[in-house]
Amino acid sequence: MNIKNLIYTTLFLLITTSSFAGGGWTKKKGKSYIKVAGWWVESQDFFSGNGGSSSSPVTNGLFHLNIYAEYGITDKLTAIGYVPFFTRSYRNDLKSVRPSGEVIQNVSGDDLNTFGDTEIGVKYSIFQKGRIALAGSVIFGLPFGDDGANNSPDNNLATGDGEFNQIIRADLGISIHNSDKSSVYGNVYVGYNNRTEDFSDEYRAGAELGAGLLGNKLWFIGKIDVIESTENGDKPIEGGASVFANNSEVVNLTGENAIYFTDKIGLNAAVSFPISGQFIYDAPAITAGLFLDIK
Repeated sequence: MNIKNLIYTTLFLLITTSSFAGGGWTKKKGKSYIKVAGWWVESQDFFSGNGGSSSSPVTNGLFHLNIYAEYGITDKLTAIGYVPFFTRSYRNDLKSVRPSGEVIQNVSGDDLNTFGDTEIGVKYSIFQKGRIALAGSVIFGLPFGDDGANNSPDNNLATGDGEFNQIIRADLGISIHNSDKSSVYGNVYVGYNNRTEDFSDEYRAGAELGAGLLGNKLWFIGKIDVIESTENGDKPIEGGASVFANNSEVVNLTGENAIYFTDKIGLNAAVSFPISGQFIYDAPAITAGLFLDIK
């Protein structure tokens, strides 16, 4: 399995499944949500093409800093964006030594540090009445990162996929309980990702349940996200210029929490676990950041 494929496929699957928040609700006109966060994953283990667990002798990792933002253009239309302004893709040194001291394998580590692929889009409120809200989104993936195509064969790292994709998504949210002291909500979504450059398209679905406590200052959120390939693309799974492993799939669980220090400023942290899949890391991804929520 091409290491570059494993690294950036993990970035794509574990981040974009939860990049766009808000569920079925849009922001009010002039209101916004901005978060600056870091994200990191590192592993030797991955799910292979048949869904089984495999391991690489080299430890690979990816770290990036990003900005996520929502802004209410009108009460019904929200602009959304995800910008990884610094992305670091790397592999660690590998040195194997016999008990006698003889070196049998010595591979130098490497890294690639650039701007990352960016996502922008809009969300439109289709229906909102009482506790129920339905919204539709269109999200564009912009290939601003380095796809690694011009790197040497020994440096197969990447911070972008080189393809322009479009996601259509529908979210249905329900406010289960809402008061000044506590709140509970649920959300489900379905989507379709149209990918270019001979990558297979994807079906997407997911659900989340969130609860706010202590006057809605402390939030706990659980999520499940599913990506399934349509297997309609001809992109080779291996190859020098290939960035993503084609036909990647995942079932991903995320635990997330947020705490408000003031009415607008807070801290957010999450851990994601891929429980099954193919051509992705079998390792948790960790994220943490500061947010500004202007309601």
